[in-house]
Amino acid sequence: MKLIVTFVAAAFIAAPAFAALDGATLFQEKTCWSCHGKDAKKTLSPAFPRLAGQNAAYAEQQMKDIKSGARNNGQTAAMKGVMDLVNDQEIKALADYLSKLK
Repeated sequence: MKLIVTFVAAAFIAAPAFAALDGATLFQEKTCWSCHGKDAKKTLSPAFPRLAGQNAAYAEQQMKDIKSGARNNGQTAAMKGVMDLVNDQEIKALADYLSKLK
């Protein structure tokens, strides 16, 4: 038993720290670009918001509200399916990424 505990402890000590999620990669992988544009500036339709430079806290909350159903207006029906593909950590990474675009 002592040997097993030692191996488990050693594995945690030797394990690399988890890398931060990359918002730019998520923006591509989760297909955000298909409506909001590859640069988050030129949207597919004027009805879709420009996301580049958006306040991170605001963007994060909007995505969470769309995912939970708290926000259910405008284009949220289109977003609902996409938001089901992301978790809270990914939402935060996306919001942070978008806020840094100019």
